Amino acid sequence: MPNMTQALGSVEIAGRIYTSSQVQLALYILVGLIALILLGLVISVIRKKGGGNNKKRKTKSEPPAPQYEEIFEIESEIFETNPYKSDPDTHFEEPILRTVTLTLMIGLREYLAKLAENPSDQHKSMSAIATQLEARGVTPIAYTQWNQSSIQGVAARIILSGKSRTALFGPSVAMAKASAKFPDEISLAIESAHAAGHSVFVLAIDGLAYGVFSVSHRLQLIAATS
Repeated sequence: MPNMTQALGSVEIAGRIYTSSQVQLALYILVGLIALILLGLVISVIRKKGGGNNKKRKTKSEPPAPQYEEIFEIESEIFETNPYKSDPDTHFEEPILRTVTLTLMIGLREYLAKLAENPSDQHKSMSAIATQLEARGVTPIAYTQWNQSSIQGVAARIILSGKSRTALFGPSVAMAKASAKFPDEISLAIESAHAAGHSVFVLAIDGLAYGVFSVSHRLQLIAATS
């Protein structure tokens, strides 16, 4: 029986005669192209299956990344309404002291809105105090000459009882140097808050300490994303 190459003879196409060897070469080229196409399809299918398996393995082996948010909360607040009892002009009720505190924090909020860098934990703690005072219905009053220091805290001039007074709010360590000796109740509250690991801030008016706030800080899980 003759093989395929022997069976192939000359071919005439469009008036042109091709020899058997030319026909064989064309046939080989055609078969080769078909083989390459089939090989490419097989490789493509294998890659797709392999990629799908890798994704499945990755999904199974890598748990979702947790996301957290920082929570700052007022844990305690203590007020001394008249730290210098021999002078009635130094007496302010607790609602007034909360108003003064919030007023100073409003100035801080405006400052942070213009700040290019991320706020510090101290700033975040103070902002949390403002947010929680507002939630209780406390409202700020007018102020002038507001300024802040990363060490000392914040200060401003505020009108109270018809007089312009200097109000300060900052970390207890710095405020101990910027005001008169703390009343006993405020000193005890500061010690207790430090022992609990809280951030401690003191409110002073005209150099007298009127209040202390302790603020806790924790991370809370809010979501998990892949």
